Amino acid sequence: MDHRATSARVARADAVHHLAAELGDWSAGTGPLFRRLARALAEAVDRGVLVPGARLPSERALAAATWSSRGTAVAAYDLLVGDGVIERRRGSGTYVAADGRPADEPGLPADREGTALLARLVGSGMGPTPGAPAVIDLSIAVLHDAPGLPDVTVSSTELAAPAGGDDPWGRVELRAAVARRLTAQGLPTSAGQVVITTGAQQAIHLAAACWVRPGDRVVVEDPTYPGAIAALRAAGAELVGLPVDRHGVDVDALEHALADRPALAYLQSAGHNPTGVVLADHRRRRAAELLGRARVPLVEDVALAGLGRAGRRPHGLIAAALPEHPSVVAGSFSKELWAGLRVGYARAPGPVAGRLARIKATHDLGSSGAGQALAARLLDHPDIGAFLAHRDALLDARRRLLADQVRTHLPGWRADEPDAGLSLWVRLPTPDAERVAHLALRHGVAVATAEGLAPIGGHPDRLRLAFALPEPLLEEGVARLAAAWARR
Repeated sequence: MDHRATSARVARADAVHHLAAELGDWSAGTGPLFRRLARALAEAVDRGVLVPGARLPSERALAAATWSSRGTAVAAYDLLVGDGVIERRRGSGTYVAADGRPADEPGLPADREGTALLARLVGSGMGPTPGAPAVIDLSIAVLHDAPGLPDVTVSSTELAAPAGGDDPWGRVELRAAVARRLTAQGLPTSAGQVVITTGAQQAIHLAAACWVRPGDRVVVEDPTYPGAIAALRAAGAELVGLPVDRHGVDVDALEHALADRPALAYLQSAGHNPTGVVLADHRRRRAAELLGRARVPLVEDVALAGLGRAGRRPHGLIAAALPEHPSVVAGSFSKELWAGLRVGYARAPGPVAGRLARIKATHDLGSSGAGQALAARLLDHPDIGAFLAHRDALLDARRRLLADQVRTHLPGWRADEPDAGLSLWVRLPTPDAERVAHLALRHGVAVATAEGLAPIGGHPDRLRLAFALPEPLLEEGVARLAAAWARR
C-alpha cells in the first residue's frame, strides 16, 4: 500500500471539507446556484481563507463536499476564471490567482457583471469570424448607432445661463418639452410636475426612496426590467411578481396582490422589458381602476414608449386615468434617441414631484446641464420626426431579421416578435438557458438569461436577444449561437 498517496488523498479530502465548512450556507439567497457558489468562493478569497496560489479542489470533489452538482461547480469555476479570481493550469489543476482579484479587461465596459468573463472565454481558443468583433453582444438592448440624428450644438454661453441646469428639478425648457409630450399622450402635465433625471433608472430609484422602506412589499411584473429589481431591492423591498402574457400584466393577479396593500406597484405599460408586449387597453383601464381603489402608489415605466413598431399609434398611460394619484411616470431619452444621452424624467403630481426633487438633490444636486440642453434641442428640432421615422424603419428591419435568423438557424427556438422595445424574448426547447449562455460566450456571442430579470428566479428556458446592432452583426451573432447550440 502506498501510504504517502493515501495520506495525500486524506489531506485533500480534509481540505475540501474544511473549505465547504468555511463557505457556510452558500446556497441561500437568489440567483442560479453556480453564481451563489462562485460568490461564496470569491468571499473566501477576500477573507484570506483561500490565499493567492492555493490549489482548489477538483470540480467533482467540490460538488460532493458542497452537496451540489458537478455542473454547478464547473460553472462556478468558469465564472471565477473569467473574472480573474482563479486560474486553471493545464495538467496541474485550479488555483487562486496571484492577486486573487478580478482583472480589468481593456476595451470592454466595466459597469456590468461578466465583461471579464466574456473576453476571457472568447480568447480561450474558439476564434470568431475574421473581421467580426471578438464578442457580439446581444445582451444589451441599447441603440448604439443613431444614423440621421439631427446635428445640434449648445454654446458655452447657453450652458452658463441660469436655465436650471444645476437645479435638481432640471432645465426649464426640457421640463416644458417633456410636459408637452406627456400631455399629447393623454396625461395633462405642466413643467412643475416634471423632474429631469439621469435616465429612467434614476427616476425609479427616486420613487423607491420616496415610498419604500425595508421589508415593504412591492408589486412588479415577472419578468421585468432588471434595473427596477436592483433599485427596489436596494431600498429593502420584498418583491411580489405578477405574470405577464401577450396582453401585458395579469390584472387578476394584480387585484389579488393589491389586496395585501403593498407599498408600491411598478409596471411597464408602453413597452415591456424583456417581453416587448404593450399593455392592452382593457387591462390598462382595469389596472388604473384597481390602483385608484387601493390607493397604492404607482411607478409607470415608459422608457420604451418611443420604440414601438413603425406606424403604430402612441400608447396610452395608466397614469392618464389617475391624474392626481400618487404616481411617477418614468421615461428616458437614451433608449429613444441615443444610448449616450443619459437623460430621463420623472412626472408626478406637484407634491410628489417636489419630494422627488428634494431626494434627487441629496443624490447629485442635478443632472448634466449639457445633456439636458442637447435633449431639449433634439426634441424641438424640425427634423426629429424624420429621424424617428427612419429609426423605426431601421429597427423594424433588424427585428424581423433577427427573428427570421433565429427561426431559420435555430428551429427549435421560439422567437415572437415584440410590439415595442429592442429585444426578442426567446423560449428554448429545454430549461437550460444559463448553460446555453455560457456555451454562447465560448463561441463569441453574449446573450442575456432571465437571471436579474425575474424577481424570485424562474424562466430557465428563456433568453433575451437584442436586435439593436447592425444587420451583419445580427446574422453573425445567430450563426455563433447556432454553433454553440449544436455543441451543447
